[in-house]
Amino acid sequence: MEPNLDNVRTIYPLNKTKIFRHEEALELVPLLMHISAKTKRDLNVLNSQLGFFKTNSEKAMAIQEKINLSLQAWSDKIRRLGAIPVSLCKVRIPGDEGHYLWEYPESRLYMH
Repeated sequence: MEPNLDNVRTIYPLNKTKIFRHEEALELVPLLMHISAKTKRDLNVLNSQLGFFKTNSEKAMAIQEKINLSLQAWSDKIRRLGAIPVSLCKVRIPGDEGHYLWEYPESRLYMH
């Protein structure tokens, strides 16, 4: 299922900080969920392959590089939405009264 992108108005430069109102932060959740779900699926496949090829260092290194690229791509996408990656599939969203925390697969935000 594709997320509804009607409310996503801006993609931010990687080095720009955005302060979100609560409603704006909530509008990000479906997109964060979609991006993180795809990344988790990709990483699960790659980790399985890595386990299978652990005795073949050349293949294992190539798979590890794909894992690193997938993690970096996830992080970049999260940053372009104006949020801050904390750890894999855990995101901090700067808010007007602190920070909101979101973690896959939650459908809600927590104030931090």
